Amino acid sequence: MNVDLLAAWLLSIMLSASPPGKSRHPVEAIESAAQGKARYAAIARAIAQVSLDPKEQPLYQGEQARAQTAALLLAISFHESTWRRDVDLGTGPAARGGGRYWCMMQIAVDKGKTAEGWTGTQLVQNRQRCFRTGLHILQRGKRFCDKQRGGSFINHYASGYCDRGGQAVAQRLRTYRRWLRKHPVPKPTPPRSQAATPPR
Repeated sequence: MNVDLLAAWLLSIMLSASPPGKSRHPVEAIESAAQGKARYAAIARAIAQVSLDPKEQPLYQGEQARAQTAALLLAISFHESTWRRDVDLGTGPAARGGGRYWCMMQIAVDKGKTAEGWTGTQLVQNRQRCFRTGLHILQRGKRFCDKQRGGSFINHYASGYCDRGGQAVAQRLRTYRRWLRKHPVPKPTPPRSQAATPPR
C-alpha cells in the first residue's frame, strides 16, 4: 500500500465519522466544510506517511499491519481532539487539554520536550511529529505491556500504566474496530501488465 491509497482511505473514514465544517465553538475551531476537508486530507496524509515509514515498527502484524496502525492513530486522535481546527493548529485557549496536552494526539509535554526532543509548539507545527510521537508512545506501551493481552499498550498511552484507563481505551478500541468493519482496508491495485509489443 502506498501513501496516496492509505491517505485516501483514512480521509474517507474521517469524512464519515465527523463531517468537517460543523464546529461552532470555540471560535478558533470554526472553518468552512471545504477548508475542513482540505485540512482533514493533510491530517490523513501525515498519518499515512508516519505509518508507512519503514523506520517505524507497526503496532500489529500481518499484511494489514501498517493500515491497522494508521487506523488506530486515527481513532485515538479522534477521541483526543475530534480533529478540531484549534487543536490541530494549536490556536486558542481550548487547544490544549488542561494546558499541558498538545496536538491532535494530546501528548503531555508541559514545559519540557518529548522523548524525541520536540516541544509542544513543534508538535503542532508539524503533524508528522504529532503522530510520530503518538506512535512512539504506543510502541513503548507494546514493549512495557507485552505480557498483557488486548489493548493494554493503549492503556499505557492513556494512563501511563498497563492496567489503568480501561474505560477510555475501550471507547477508542470500539471506534477502531467499528471503522474497520465499516471501512475495510483497501487492497492495493495490482500494477497493469504491460501490453505485449506487437510484431513488426
